[in-house]
Amino acid sequence: MRRLAPLLVAVGLLALAAPAAAEPVTTEIGGWKVACDAPVCRASLPSASGEQALLLGRFEIGDGVAIGLATPGAFADPDRPMTLRIDGRAIADIEPKSGHRAYEKPENLWIVEPKLVEAILAARAPVKSLRIEYIDVIGAPHDADFDLADLARVLAWTAERLGRSADKAVGVAPKGLVVAPETSRAELVARLGVPPRLARKHMTVSECEAPNSPLLRAFKPVIGVLSSTATLYAIPCTASAGNVSFRVWVLENGEIGGLTPQYFATFDPALGWRGTDLLHNVAYDEKTQRLTSTFRAGGGCGARGVWRWKKWTFEMLETRLAETCEGKPPTDWPVVWAAPAP
Repeated sequence: MRRLAPLLVAVGLLALAAPAAAEPVTTEIGGWKVACDAPVCRASLPSASGEQALLLGRFEIGDGVAIGLATPGAFADPDRPMTLRIDGRAIADIEPKSGHRAYEKPENLWIVEPKLVEAILAARAPVKSLRIEYIDVIGAPHDADFDLADLARVLAWTAERLGRSADKAVGVAPKGLVVAPETSRAELVARLGVPPRLARKHMTVSECEAPNSPLLRAFKPVIGVLSSTATLYAIPCTASAGNVSFRVWVLENGEIGGLTPQYFATFDPALGWRGTDLLHNVAYDEKTQRLTSTFRAGGGCGARGVWRWKKWTFEMLETRLAETCEGKPPTDWPVVWAAPAP
C-alpha cells in the first residue's frame, strides 16, 4: 500500500481555488505536503497504510481551517458515518451530510461540522494520533491513522504565508469547494475495479488467461452490487469464436467474509445437467439482481441462463437452449427449465 502514497499526496494538492500570477509556494513539513497561493493554502498527509490522506485547507480570509479525508485507494461510503478517534478515544461519529460531505471528488470527504474540526486542530501537543474509521463502498472496514506531531507547524507555516494568526485557527466547513457530483454506490464500486487480492486469487486457482493479456485486455470485468456487504465480480477467463467466458466471484465483507467462486448448473443436450465455474458473455442488472449468460455457437444458436441473487447465492430462474434458432433472439429460445412462478 505504500506505493499509493505519491498518489495520495497529489490528491491532497489539487489545483488551488483561483489562479494567481505568482507560482504557489510549496514546502514539506514532516510528512505533510503543503502549498499556498494566497488566499488559499492546502496540505495533505498520507495515512500509515498509504490508502488515505488527511486533507487540510484554508479557503477563506480569516482563521478558518477545514479538514477532510481522501480515500482514492478504498473509497469511503458517503452514506455511512465515520468514527473520529484521538489518541484511541472516540470523539464522535461523523454522520453523512450533517457531519461529512464529498467535495470536488466522490472519494474526498470533508468534515462540515466545525466542532469536530476544532477537536482535531486542538490535538497538537503533546504528540497526538488521529484515527478515522470508515466503511468503504464494498462494505470493508478501514482505519485511517495519522500522526499529528507536525500539525502545529503546518498551521503556523500556512498562517504566516497568508498573514494570519497561527494561534487563532478555528474549525470550519470547506468554503469555495464544489460539491462532488452525485455518484451511485455501484459506480464507485465499479471505479475501484477488481480488488488486488481477488485478482491474485483468480490467477492462482484458475487456468484463465491473464486479464491484461493481448487476448483479454479488450474485455472488462463485470462488477455489481449484490447487497450492502456483497459484491459481484465476473472476471474474463478466455475468449474464442466471439464468446468470452467469465469466472464469477462474490466478495463478502460482512460477518462471514471471504472470496467465493460461484458454480452454476448448465444443460448439455448430449450429457444432461452439469456444473461449471465459467459463464459466457455475462451481464448483471443491479435493479433486478439478475445475472445472465448467453453462449452463441455456429449459426447464432446456443444457450442462455438467468440467475437471481438470493441472500447468499444465485438462484436459477431459467435455462434456454436452441440447436436451430432460425434467427430468434435468445429470450425466445426453447425453455429447458424454468423456476415455478411465485
